[in-house]
Amino acid sequence: MKTAVSAATTILLAHAASAFMRFERPLQPQTAAPPSQTAAPPCAAAVAEPELVKEADIDESLFVDEAAALARSAFPLSADEMITLSKQFISSRGGLGADPALLAESFVFEGPVVGPLDKQAFVDAIGTVDFDKAFPDFQGEFYGFHVDPFDLNRVWYTARGRGTNTGPLPPFAPQATGKQLVNPPQVCSLTFDKAGLVTRYTIGYVVDRQVGTTGGLGGLYGVLYAIGRPLPFPEARPWRKSPQYALFQAVGGALQALLG
Repeated sequence: MKTAVSAATTILLAHAASAFMRFERPLQPQTAAPPSQTAAPPCAAAVAEPELVKEADIDESLFVDEAAALARSAFPLSADEMITLSKQFISSRGGLGADPALLAESFVFEGPVVGPLDKQAFVDAIGTVDFDKAFPDFQGEFYGFHVDPFDLNRVWYTARGRGTNTGPLPPFAPQATGKQLVNPPQVCSLTFDKAGLVTRYTIGYVVDRQVGTTGGLGGLYGVLYAIGRPLPFPEARPWRKSPQYALFQAVGGALQALLG
């Protein structure tokens, strides 16, 4: 240790002496170097830029070549066409996607808890919710549209959105609460048939339950929780650790402590 400290001290003293000698030299008149001979700043040569990306460290076999997968697709609709159809679907009913004309007869809706619902059940359920009246200032936030390279007639996207409950939302909230709704990011998907009709619609799969005011819930359950009108069953409430899971963790921790 003393040797290392001594060596470091010697190096620092040498640098200090060198700097002192440079400042002690008499000033010499300086002439500008020709433009082609202008030297780079001293620090440029001394400090090398860190190599942030090392291609040799990337295992390309882990990553899907999405462009190649889409190029091999035999589905009659292109990725751009399906994304446009997705945006048209989302735009109907202010983001609820309840226009029956856009749904195939084989249509199925499914969320983390609700569903599967067939076409008629879905249209009837959405028809009972007047979202525009409950949240007149609601701003949808949809992004990240892309075609699944493994399921080439399926479009994935992320949904957020925010608004204030200034109107009734019967039958769940007959009176406005004035509370703000901020949705967390939710992964959604639309699957199309060859005619461009939606055959499957999935929504409400929250990917970060720490974001927003819904308690980590997606879909209508999250909306109701955000405005202070949660439904009275566990699936419509924020996640809580069950006694069984707490016991499992305690036993696992004890075993790990004994074996470790």
